[in-house]
Amino acid sequence: MNEPDHYRILGVSPEAPRGEIQAAYRRRLRETHPDRGGDEGAFHQVQAAWETLSHPGLRREYDLLRFGRRAAKRYGRAAARPSHRKVRGWTVRPDTAHTASADRGPGALVAVPWHARLQRRRTTTKPSLWTEMAGLGALFALWVVAGFAFCAAALDTGAPLPIRALAIPIALGWAIAVLTHVARARRTAPHAPPPVPKTRIALAVLFGAAAVWSAGPGSWLGWWLAVFALCGAALIWPVRRVRWAGALRRSVGAALREFNAFGPAGTRPKADRPTGRLLREVLTNLPAARLFVSLPATESVRVPHAIVCGDRLALLCAPVGREVGDADADNLAAAVERIGAELPGAHVHGWVLWPTLPEQGPTTLDGGVDDAAVATAAADIGLWLADGGGHYDLPVLQSLRLRLAAVPAQRSASRAPAVRA
Repeated sequence: MNEPDHYRILGVSPEAPRGEIQAAYRRRLRETHPDRGGDEGAFHQVQAAWETLSHPGLRREYDLLRFGRRAAKRYGRAAARPSHRKVRGWTVRPDTAHTASADRGPGALVAVPWHARLQRRRTTTKPSLWTEMAGLGALFALWVVAGFAFCAAALDTGAPLPIRALAIPIALGWAIAVLTHVARARRTAPHAPPPVPKTRIALAVLFGAAAVWSAGPGSWLGWWLAVFALCGAALIWPVRRVRWAGALRRSVGAALREFNAFGPAGTRPKADRPTGRLLREVLTNLPAARLFVSLPATESVRVPHAIVCGDRLALLCAPVGREVGDADADNLAAAVERIGAELPGAHVHGWVLWPTLPEQGPTTLDGGVDDAAVATAAADIGLWLADGGGHYDLPVLQSLRLRLAAVPAQRSASRAPAVRA
C-alpha cells in the first residue's frame, strides 16, 4: 500500500473511535504547525491523515487495504463492497430508441452497426476460482492415490525388508511436510499471482528419477513414489492460486456486478455530449467493459476516460485537456507507455478524440495512439476491445482500482448531471 500509516502519524490505535482521533488530530496539528516551529511536511501528513480517518467510508477502505482480513472481520461482510470508492452517477442501459424497425421496401440497403458483428459470449472471469479449485482438487486426489498406491506396492511386492518397513513412515513424513507448507501458505497475503516453485519441483523430479532407477523401470514401486513426491512438491502452488483467485473475486467481483464506472473518491464521470454517447454505446454493447475516469498515468497526468474489456485497455482523451493535468494529444503516448509498463498482462492503446478528424494529425503520436473522430470512433474502439474477449481480467481490474484508490479524495458539492448524452 502506497499511503502512509495515518494512525501512526496521529499517534492513535487502528481501533480508536472518531472522538479520540479528532483529539489526536488537534494535538498533532498544534505540534506540527509551521507557525509554531513545526515541520511543513509533517503538517500536511497530519491533515491528510485526518481527511482519510474522519470520513467513515474512506477510513473503511483504508483499513481494508492496509489490514486486510483483520479489518474485514471488524467491519463485517459488507466491507467487501467499498461503495464509497465507486462512482454512483453512472448507469448504462440499452438504447431502445431505435429498436422499432421501420418499413422498408424490398432490396433496401440497411446499415449494419458494428456491435451486430460481435459474437455474444458468456461473460467469465480470469482467473476463474472454480477452475483453480478444480485443478487443486485433481492434483490433491492424484497425490492421495499415489501415496496409498506406493504403500500398497511396497507391502505387496517382494521388496527388501528395510523398504517395506520404511514405506509407511516415509509416506506419513512426506504428507506431514506437505500439509505443513500448505498451512503456512494460508498465512501469506495473496497480493500477487504466486510464482511456480521451480526449485522444489526440480528436486522432486530428481528424487523421482532416482527412485525409478533404483527400483527398476519395470517396478510400480518407484513410479508411484515419483508421482507421490512430485504431486506433493507441486501442491503448494495451486493452493496459493486458489487463495489469490478468491481474494481477487472478493475485492473486485461485487463492484463489477453493480457499477459500470469507477473513479477517485469524491468524483463523478464527466464528458461532453459526443464523448458521452461514445462511452454509452461501447459500454452498452460490451457487457464485460468497464469505465475508469481520471485514471492517473503519472504523478501529473491523468487519463480522462479509460475503458477496459478483458485484457485490453483503451485510453481516451481530447486533443486539448479540458482540465489541468488531463492527458492530451501531446502526452497520451507517454501515458500509454507508462500504464502498459505497469500492466504487463494487458494490451494498452490510446485514442485522441477529435470533433472532426483533421487531414493530418499531430506529429507527436506514435504506434500506440490513433486519431479518431468522436462521432464515429465507437466502432473502432469497440471492435478492438471485443478482441480481448468477453471476460473480466481480475488482475488488471484490481491494479486499476488500486491506482484510483491512491488518488486523494476530492469532495465537491456539485450535483450536476455527470454525462450529457
